[in-house]
Order: sequence, then C-alpha cells, then structure tokens
Amino acid sequence: MRCLLDTNVWIDAHAGQADAGRVFAEARKVKGAWLGFSSITKVEVLGYPKLSAADERTLRLLLAQFEEVPILSDVIEAAVRVRQQHNLKTPDAIIAATALVQGVELVTRNTADFKRVTGLTVLDTGSF
Repeated sequence: MRCLLDTNVWIDAHAGQADAGRVFAEARKVKGAWLGFSSITKVEVLGYPKLSAADERTLRLLLAQFEEVPILSDVIEAAVRVRQQHNLKTPDAIIAATALVQGVELVTRNTADFKRVTGLTVLDTGSF
C-alpha cells in the first residue's frame, strides 16, 4: 500500500470521521505501507483561518508521522498538464500530479474530480 492522502482525509481524521481514521488504521496494519501528503496539503490543513492553536499542534503532530512530498518542478509540470486537461483547481491539480509523479494511489473522499485524471488511481476513504 502506497498512498498519497488528499487534504480532506487529514481534516476528516482530525474531526473524528470514521472513514478517514480507518485509512490510517488500515495502513498501519500493512507491512511496508507508505502514506504521504503533498506540501500543498500542509498549506491547506494548517492554513485554515479559524484553526485553534491546540488543533494546529495536533495536526502538526499527525502530519509529522508521515512523509511530506515537496512540490518540485516535475510535480509543477505534471500539475500544469492536469489543469490543462481536466480543469481542476490548482491545489487539486498539484495533489493529483504529486500522486502521479510518485506513482502512488490517491486517497480522498472527493473521488468525482480526481477520477477524471488519466493514469491516476483513486481510492475513496469509504473503501477502507
């Protein structure tokens, strides 16, 4: 299991949503599992204007347990193509491109937008 987690998975897990929590629990059961997130996800999760200091600390601790994938030029170029072909919002295009470049599955509850992206394997949080 090698998965990039969309922003909504982190937010839902922090909010106590069972589907999102199961993603983390199931991955921990799989030997050699890899879970990561795009740097843009960190911006989206921690950049929420009404986030309390306590919630920010909790989210930073959660994020620190997984690999952050930086937005390098190869991801930017892939994101440009994704936006051109599928008209996704920039953060979603970057997340999709990150999964494509890393060669991993994308876990999200927003499957409708991402399923249009050619070559991207999308898993719904409800499938865990």
